[in-house]
Amino acid sequence: MENQAHNTVGASPCEAELQELMEQIDIMVSNKKLDWERKMRALETRLDLRDRELANAQTCLDQKGQEVGLLRQKLDSLEKCNLAMTQNYEGQLQTLKDQFSKLTNNFEKLRLHQMKQNKFQRQESPHLKEEIPFELTNLNQKLEEFRAKSREWDKQEILYQTHLVSVDAQQKILSEKCNQFQKQAQSYQTQLNGKNHCTEDSSSEIPRLICEPDPNCETNERDEFIIEKLKSAVSEIALSRNKLQDENQKLLQELKMYQRQCQVMEAGLSEVKSELQSRDDLLRIIEMERLQLHRELLKTGECQNVQENKKRHESSYSLAINESEKKRKELFSVTPDQPNQEKELSKIRSQLYQEEEHHSSEQERMRNEISDLTEELHQKEITIATIMKKAAFLERQLKMELEIKEKMLAKQQVSDMRYKAVRTENTHLKGMMGDLDPARYMNMNFTNREHSRHTSINKLEYENERLRNDLAKLHANGKSAWTNQNTYEEMGQYAYESQIKT
Repeated sequence: MENQAHNTVGASPCEAELQELMEQIDIMVSNKKLDWERKMRALETRLDLRDRELANAQTCLDQKGQEVGLLRQKLDSLEKCNLAMTQNYEGQLQTLKDQFSKLTNNFEKLRLHQMKQNKFQRQESPHLKEEIPFELTNLNQKLEEFRAKSREWDKQEILYQTHLVSVDAQQKILSEKCNQFQKQAQSYQTQLNGKNHCTEDSSSEIPRLICEPDPNCETNERDEFIIEKLKSAVSEIALSRNKLQDENQKLLQELKMYQRQCQVMEAGLSEVKSELQSRDDLLRIIEMERLQLHRELLKTGECQNVQENKKRHESSYSLAINESEKKRKELFSVTPDQPNQEKELSKIRSQLYQEEEHHSSEQERMRNEISDLTEELHQKEITIATIMKKAAFLERQLKMELEIKEKMLAKQQVSDMRYKAVRTENTHLKGMMGDLDPARYMNMNFTNREHSRHTSINKLEYENERLRNDLAKLHANGKSAWTNQNTYEEMGQYAYESQIKT
């Protein structure tokens, strides 16, 4: 009995010490748990703040994307205006061709009539006298019509110039907006880089906290099981993130191909603009040719007036000759021996001879003028034929480029469809990742948030890169369109001066 009492007395202080140790261990475990929970809450608050900032940045990028879409719509409207201007110029060119063919036909008729008139100078007929003023009235009416049309063309030219000025102003505004967007995109990129550094720091802290060994909780199997679950979930999320990154790389490659196709299309549009500028120059040259033909027609009208005056003089000369013959006969019959009358007759004869010489010299001068006009008309016809050939060549080239543009648009639509399909797959994968069992993964909230944060960062980087590429492309296209326009204006001016010299 004494031994048993002694054993109980010896065992009771050991049990008390063990209980104290167990209580201390429980207190330490509870303190560690509280510290760990506090750190987790702090990390969750930081992640929430980062998510909010990323959401704000995403909204800003969406707004910029909408603005870029508006700019693209403006560019499409400008392209439509340019196409309408090309069609209008083609219609005007066709009308000018028709009018010039009519003018050439009328001039040929007038030249044939002049040749007939030169052959039959002495054979006067009332039919010709009636036909000449009728043709002159027709020519005068046509000249009035051409004058009215030239006024209308001048008005249209003024309208086109004002439209081009407005288009240039819009282009400058778009270039300024593109510069602003580039600056904002750079600022967003710097912010995203800073946020990426912060998120990397936080992601490095999370596994450190997870992997911190607790010497007082080695026997806690529940915590180890949760840690294993977290590690497996992190590995799965890393695999899915790698897959999404691969898909994003593919999308970036397709986007680059699409941008190259857009650049090719924009180069085609710049070539079409240059062709429009060359056609404008051709229209100006044709307008100058029309004015020269108008002047030549005025000269031919003056020549016809001179010929009519000449015919009147001839008729008056014939009447004077008849009267002089009658007077001579009367004088010979009345006083054949008077010397004064003979002197008068000799004077009259000399006057008639001088008038006949003057008449012949006038006829020769008119013939020379008509031959010069025919040579000039032949040269003008040759130049117009060359201009028509150039216009036909430009039309064929424009049709070929329009076909190429249609093919590129079809390829662009196919690439857009592929991009939409990949985007729907990404959204589906994100939905599948979001549909995980919350009861099974209660302690994986921070890993899911980390994954969503990484995916949102990747998405923001992708969108930012796309916006920067689009803005750089717009800026480069604006500069190239401006330089092309200046060069084509200089080329048109040089062609116009060379045509005037020839």
